[in-house]
Amino acid sequence: MVSSQTTVKVLLLEDDLADQQIIVRNLRDNRFDYQVTCVSRLADAIEQIRQSDFDVVVSDMDVPDSSGFETIQTLHVHCGETPLIALTAKEYAELAEKILLAGAQDYLEKGEVQGNSLSRAILHAIRRQETLNQNRRLARRLKGQRAKLRDQARQLQRKNRRLRKLYRTAREFVDNVSHDLRTPLTVIKDYVSILRDGMAGEVNDEQMRLLGKVAIRADDLNNIVDDILDASKLEAGVLGAWRRSVSIPQLISHASSLLRERAAIHDVQLVIECPDDLPEAYCDSEKAVRVIVNLAINALKYSQPGQTVVLWASHNPVDGEIRIGVTDHGPGIDEESLQQIFQRFEQLKDDVATTVKGHGLGLNIAQRLTRINLGDLDVASEVGTGSVFSFTIPVAEPGEIFWRWMELRGSSDTPLVAMKISLGDDAEAAHAEDFDRFANYLLRRQDILFRLAPREWLLMLPMAELDLPHWEAQADLNFSRFVRNRPQGPIPGFCRSVFKTWLADADKESILTDFDALIAQQSTRPVADYLAAY
Repeated sequence: MVSSQTTVKVLLLEDDLADQQIIVRNLRDNRFDYQVTCVSRLADAIEQIRQSDFDVVVSDMDVPDSSGFETIQTLHVHCGETPLIALTAKEYAELAEKILLAGAQDYLEKGEVQGNSLSRAILHAIRRQETLNQNRRLARRLKGQRAKLRDQARQLQRKNRRLRKLYRTAREFVDNVSHDLRTPLTVIKDYVSILRDGMAGEVNDEQMRLLGKVAIRADDLNNIVDDILDASKLEAGVLGAWRRSVSIPQLISHASSLLRERAAIHDVQLVIECPDDLPEAYCDSEKAVRVIVNLAINALKYSQPGQTVVLWASHNPVDGEIRIGVTDHGPGIDEESLQQIFQRFEQLKDDVATTVKGHGLGLNIAQRLTRINLGDLDVASEVGTGSVFSFTIPVAEPGEIFWRWMELRGSSDTPLVAMKISLGDDAEAAHAEDFDRFANYLLRRQDILFRLAPREWLLMLPMAELDLPHWEAQADLNFSRFVRNRPQGPIPGFCRSVFKTWLADADKESILTDFDALIAQQSTRPVADYLAAY
């Protein structure tokens, strides 16, 4: 920035001695300190520019060795970032635009070079050039940064491709190893069962106890394999769900049958608290049992001999859900660890945990399986008292299920289609059950299916209507294969119809309202009425 204390170095190219003196005198009579170097030839001016740094170059357009715009163009090439002011005769004044295009920052008619006009022009030219130079430097820096970013982006792309390849390789390796473990595990469990049943000879009590431990450890390894495979499927987005109405007492009974021997091995009492009058829940029963067993195994591991583990279930009619939980009286979990236990491969880091190391996947998988069943997994614990792990699943009520599914779906840019699927009245019960399996097979991860009646289903498809013909063609093809491969013979054909379509920007509340009305409508009409419409 030029100030009154700054020395301004000026190179003046002017071959007329009188004009030189006028210009030098005007600049010296100014409050700024101008140091003027005068030359009369273009070649001399170029030499001075090479040898010295000037703040501004002031040049006549006509000198002995150059004339007109060529003078300005030549100087502009050599000036670089130094501003250039042209001094023109009257005949050039009308060509001001060409003068500026030739490279001059400004121009003055020689008759105007008086008072402070030249000084103002010089200062303005310097400031404009400073701004221009700064912009150029910023542009060069920006260009360099862009080049660096492009290079970094290419490096990231290469690394991402490599990581994706490594991830696929690792996943394939895990899947292959997990599947390969199945065969020896099955053999181990079968031979243990043969020995325990006395088929290979008499077994005493101590041997029976040891065989029980072997069976439990084989089950542990089998659970690890299940968790690893599920983790792989979850990461790949291919783990489906067969959700249906489920009896909670039967669910708890099945889970407890898988846990009693383990509890006996640990010398821990397993207590079941499950009312018989609980309403049916809506879930994938296999995944719900997996979660129960996972939570109960952890509770048994952390319990001391003689302690009690309670497997319980309760109904919350306000929230429309069933809560299933496991309560233990183990060491408990501190607040810091509670924030981490659901993370993948995270294990408790305390004295008790060191004696019962797990594989670090169980709770993370349990949480994700619970989300697939439209519920939540919670934990409450107090150090020295014990822990309560519990999870929720919705009651078998379409409105509650659909609301939870919408919450899990979140905001979406995909339309939503409600499709009715029906079998005829002549379809046998076995046909309906097998078709239910087929309908669940059709589900993509983001779809949901409601069984409204033994031979009626409502399918919710996040899909644009334009994509429906392709989906229907694929469904027909899969149904043909399903019927062809059914050992019991073919199933009567099914009917389908789109009941309602919601646009992607539809309000969630309006969708829920429409869904409730749709369900209410279905419950007031017999199946025959629907079939007549087809």
